[in-house]
Amino acid sequence: MSFNSIPPLIFRSFIGFDELFEEISKLNQNKNQNYPAFDVLKIDEKKYEIHLAVAGFDNDEIDIIYMNNILSIKGKKNQENTKNVIHKGIALRSFEKKFNLDPLIEVVEAKLSQGMLVINLIKKDPEIIKPKKIEINLK
Repeated sequence: MSFNSIPPLIFRSFIGFDELFEEISKLNQNKNQNYPAFDVLKIDEKKYEIHLAVAGFDNDEIDIIYMNNILSIKGKKNQENTKNVIHKGIALRSFEKKFNLDPLIEVVEAKLSQGMLVINLIKKDPEIIKPKKIEINLK
């Protein structure tokens, strides 16, 4: 059941709950939140890794985009010829994972090996905290 199928008369009683209904709708849409499985590792004080189990996906079927502190990983499996398949038990479905990263985190590289996608991250030194001397210009 979607929220679009609920009569508008009922929604009149829920003024101001628009954001709540949007969040519930998003939860309903994200049925594959656990796919693919992933781990986040802290290597040391400045290095992190994200490991995603993407067995069956090739390099050209995975897009990794980092924008506005959000790391987005999308996998879209190309359709295979299933003409001679007697039983299809291996699920190769599309996915999208998003990670909210600290503004000081920089994505260094991504590697795909033996079905494991490894994304290396590094934490930059906070330039914001360091004091900056402002010079006064004379006219």
